[in-house]
Amino acid sequence: MIKEETIPTEVSKNTRRQRRAYLKAMGYLKIKNEFGRFSAQGKTWYDRMCSDGKTEHLAHERRVQDQHEEQLGQMAESLKVTWRTLGYNDSELEMLSEAFFILALSNTREDRKTARKLMKDAKTTQKSRLNAIR
Repeated sequence: MIKEETIPTEVSKNTRRQRRAYLKAMGYLKIKNEFGRFSAQGKTWYDRMCSDGKTEHLAHERRVQDQHEEQLGQMAESLKVTWRTLGYNDSELEMLSEAFFILALSNTREDRKTARKLMKDAKTTQKSRLNAIR
């Protein structure tokens, strides 16, 4: 009989193959196969594996999203350095970085239009500011 507390439930970074090898080495798969899918023990096993899979999936999605945010942040910082060397000031940098994030995170036509408008506004304010100095 499978006891609920003996089934490992910690969220791990192991692959499915590694988790299955662990369960096989511990003898859980042999015990699981002794019971039918719709018996009380089988239902407990599958419900537990389903909930563990969902938590592992959510943890994986969070890790991927954090990596994506970090990459976008690094790209935005390098672009800000480039834009600053091109002569943009802080308000124009904000417009350009907002346009960058809109283009990076969204793919709708309206968002692309908004991003292009922001880039155009930043360019025109830079030109007007530089022409006023001369």
